[in-house]
Amino acid sequence: MRRISEEIDFRRAGQDRALDSNLFRYIWQKSRGEQIVVLLIILASIPFNWASFDVPKRIVNDAIQGGAFKDGKTTATLFDISFHLPDWLGGAGFKLFDGFQVEQLGLLLGLSSYFLLLVLINGAFKYVVNVRKGILGERMLRRMRFDLFSQLMRFRPEEIRSVKPAEIASMIKDEVEPVGAFVGDAFIQPVFLLSQALTALVFIMAQSFWLGSIALLIVLAQAIIIPILRREQLRLGRERQIESRALAGRIGEIVDAGPMIQAHGATAYVQADIAGRLGTLFDIRYALYKRKFAVKFLNNLLAQVTPFFFYAIGGFFALQGRLDIGQLVAVIAAYRDLPPPIKELIDWDQQRNDVTIKYEQVISQFNSDDTLILGNGDAADPLPERGEIRIDALQMLDNRGQPLLTPLSMTVPRPGVVALIGPHGAGKDVLGRILGRQATNYTGRVSIDGTPLAEMSVERASHLIGYAGDEPELIAGTIRDNILLPLKRHRPTLKRDGLSEREHRRFVESIRSGNPPFPFDADWTDYEGAGVADNAALVSRVSELLDVLGVREDIYQLGLGGKVMPPLSEGATARIIASRQAVAVELERADLGNLIEPFVLDRYNDNATIAENLIFGTRTTPRFDSATLLFEPYAHAILKAEALIEPLAEMGARIVATVVEIFSGLPQGHALFDRYSFGVGFAFERLNELADILSKQDMRAPLDPETERDLVALALGYIEPKHRLNLIDERLRRRILRARASFRLHLPADAADDIDFYDPERVMLGASVRDNLMFGRVGYGIADAERRVGEVVHQALARSGLEEALYRLGLATEAGIRGRHLPTRLRHAVPIVQALIKGPRVAVLDVTGLLAISDEPGEVLSRLRRYCEGMTLFLLLADASLVEDVPTRVVFHGATGTVRQGEHREPANDARAEAPGTPALERMEARS
Repeated sequence: MRRISEEIDFRRAGQDRALDSNLFRYIWQKSRGEQIVVLLIILASIPFNWASFDVPKRIVNDAIQGGAFKDGKTTATLFDISFHLPDWLGGAGFKLFDGFQVEQLGLLLGLSSYFLLLVLINGAFKYVVNVRKGILGERMLRRMRFDLFSQLMRFRPEEIRSVKPAEIASMIKDEVEPVGAFVGDAFIQPVFLLSQALTALVFIMAQSFWLGSIALLIVLAQAIIIPILRREQLRLGRERQIESRALAGRIGEIVDAGPMIQAHGATAYVQADIAGRLGTLFDIRYALYKRKFAVKFLNNLLAQVTPFFFYAIGGFFALQGRLDIGQLVAVIAAYRDLPPPIKELIDWDQQRNDVTIKYEQVISQFNSDDTLILGNGDAADPLPERGEIRIDALQMLDNRGQPLLTPLSMTVPRPGVVALIGPHGAGKDVLGRILGRQATNYTGRVSIDGTPLAEMSVERASHLIGYAGDEPELIAGTIRDNILLPLKRHRPTLKRDGLSEREHRRFVESIRSGNPPFPFDADWTDYEGAGVADNAALVSRVSELLDVLGVREDIYQLGLGGKVMPPLSEGATARIIASRQAVAVELERADLGNLIEPFVLDRYNDNATIAENLIFGTRTTPRFDSATLLFEPYAHAILKAEALIEPLAEMGARIVATVVEIFSGLPQGHALFDRYSFGVGFAFERLNELADILSKQDMRAPLDPETERDLVALALGYIEPKHRLNLIDERLRRRILRARASFRLHLPADAADDIDFYDPERVMLGASVRDNLMFGRVGYGIADAERRVGEVVHQALARSGLEEALYRLGLATEAGIRGRHLPTRLRHAVPIVQALIKGPRVAVLDVTGLLAISDEPGEVLSRLRRYCEGMTLFLLLADASLVEDVPTRVVFHGATGTVRQGEHREPANDARAEAPGTPALERMEARS
């Protein structure tokens, strides 16, 4: 365990070093111990390989031709073991085993068995070498990928943003794959193949100098000519790699901009681009294949010419008596093992050149002299309570030499508040990125208490500075995962005892592969660095920050929309049912019971869709989806038995006629498109197609199945109070209720898990928390019904103790890449929470987006400033009126910033004395 700890410390010490540009040096440095072990195994295999060449000669000469039984001998010695010292050491001999005396048949069987044993031993050596070589290659591939990723994390922010994610992913995942496959072969393969080839060649030379010379000449011809011919192959392979990487990057760009390309109708144009690139790649691969198989043909030809000389010349020598039959057979058998290693050696040399080029190309993309220091152990060094931040002649240019920020100098005492004011894209955003360590290609100097910001390690800067920019950068995961990400910086304690066999194996393999052994699912939270005692205090801080930014209610609403999924404890089930009853009581008490139409088994719910009324339950799988319900055999049988298919198809036809008329001439995105969506997501073009089909339809002929399905799907999403097309009468309601009863009564056993029927005494699995609590639908057309019901539900949950559980469920909502699954306000708020949750000493916050959609921007800003007391707060804003009382402001016009210090102005009226809830902008307008 001590050795493992030392290796971990070595990894920490070496994490800031660049990757070695020489592939063989990199491989030897990282795996020399395992390489040496395999090389020793190869050396141990050479005597057995030699013996396997010599035994066939003894079988032919001694056993078959009777050479061991000359001069009237009837027995021969088998398996005698003796050693002789060289003459210069006296020439003494030592016999360890006298062997067995056997007759001619016994000698034949004994030598044949010995040959079989040698074949098995040599096969075992090859198996062990190949397995260890493969494991070594996989470990080095894992190490290399991790080293490349670690090197990427040392890039400066501008470099990370400038690289194409698809290209970087392709390099780490695909382009180092052949490099990793070669790692095990780098030293082992040439030694292994040379040991086999030289053993065979020396053995042939020992039997016949001339046959050995012929074999040597053919081998030298292969070794010289084939690599020369393969140089063009290497050039083409290099071109193929570059073109493939560019293709991956281009496809990644197009995927990112896919919706925009579709919107502008440029799909054919980008398809032509990709087709052209694929054509270029095809031409390169075509030329590569022609060259590859031409070289292969020549290589095979040279390999097959040699047996001709062996049979002809060796046979001539045998006829002359200069070579016995056993020697000729042994030479031919030995030569059989000579071409494969030579061919593989030539392949290895080509692979070496190819892989070396790939490695150098990949490393050149990751190695840079201008990289960040990840950590040097100074993260925990505290700053004094008071100090200053100095900005001296700070300037930044773009890649064309145009100014993004003109020279700026100022001094900011710590703690304090500075307002950076200007439009989007102005110098304030550039200065914010510099102060937040998101931009480093600047001239001038930024220092905190005399320490240059540019010289701080990543770890140190991340502890001191919290940054939230104008573009939310969230990762795929829950809201909670994103909020707590800045605190995932405390290396967990490694368990030394009680590890399972699987955990121990993973731990050891991580160390051997040069990867950190810390498990991802451990607790990485840095409570001490965040200034909290435990998880409960951290949860309280998150809640406080959400309240400060005015988005806790948004989290609560996400929790209401979260689905109740199994497994569900009995306690949770009882609390949900109790809350459902409490909501009903609260609504009655507030005289709002008419706002929700509950689900009642024998009553049609006018505020639910026809599909919901028919199934009367939540769909836990896509089996009974409205869009395909008609094609589901059981549902189709129920609809047909109740004679509902034709009425629903007719209703769908009337919907098509009405909606097409309503939508005619309306721009895309109009509110009516959402109102008449019917829950099936039909494009307006499909509705037009259905209208055309119906206008040409002979009413006496049946509809085609696809048209009938789409019409029924439209009807199943119909809600009378919402759509108001007057398509449901009392007779149709009764027929749907009969179909509901049949659907529930005859539901097949294989569909039991697809539907969870509505039951006031049960929790509806698969439905949202909101639906479970209301157990009904909010009435359409009632003014402010959603808000009023939401307030009642909130109150009921608070009384029943479920509010905190709902809050946790909201935090467990998936954010999506860049927060695309979150409401806009949360998308802007979460990065600010991330910046502040770690308790930084300097906070650089762009609050423009959040305040622009906030109901009370002034109140939010006031709460934020109160929370950040004790920090040095840089506020990036577009509206100067919100920070009139901030003494230090930097107003930007384009790239130029004007520093205004000491212009503190108290508002004419104290905001705290005004009526609560008055928006800040209204107060300012009133003062003006």
